[in-house]
Amino acid sequence: MLVPEDWGRYLDTSEWALGSDGLPFRTAARVLVVTQDSDVLLLEGHDAADPDHSWVFTPGGGLRPGEDPREGAARELAEESGIGVVPTDLEGPVAHREAIFRFATVTCRQDEIFFLLRLPDRCAVGKEGWTALERDVVDSIAWWSPQELHSAQERGQEIYPVRLPALLGELAAGWSGKILDLTDPVDAEVLAQLTAHPRQRPEPLSKDPDD
Repeated sequence: MLVPEDWGRYLDTSEWALGSDGLPFRTAARVLVVTQDSDVLLLEGHDAADPDHSWVFTPGGGLRPGEDPREGAARELAEESGIGVVPTDLEGPVAHREAIFRFATVTCRQDEIFFLLRLPDRCAVGKEGWTALERDVVDSIAWWSPQELHSAQERGQEIYPVRLPALLGELAAGWSGKILDLTDPVDAEVLAQLTAHPRQRPEPLSKDPDD
């Protein structure tokens, strides 16, 4: 079963609601935090239902009811990293991603809006603002060099968005003004199936925790 009847036990129903395809859906805001040397700030986490399955992802999470995406992105960044910025410090939105993933036995669909924060150098980060769920399923927050990220992806580490390692140099140099489509190819295939056959919900091909 892709969506158990008690899915509300695992997801915050103030953020998630069942969509027309029967999958829990929400809109999220995320931040690509990149230094002038193309280092990037990322979290690593695991599935609550499968601790051996881990992946790397950007700071961010679900928007509160009526919350502006830019304000939500700044809030999430502060909560997850301790980096405090005003919403106008964020460039963009610079990218969009449609994601479909499984978290804690529930298959979810998420619409993600990305903003960019360029910093001169790495800065200290902390997890004092993490929620109880984040403390349970997020293993670390750290700066990654481009080389570390490329090597991790080559070893088979799941990184979301998938295109992130190839984009770091471009992001560090400054946003071009063009909104990037960061939807993963496998997710695009699943979403196309959902659109064509809304009652036939295929197994998700990618998994990430977007809390």
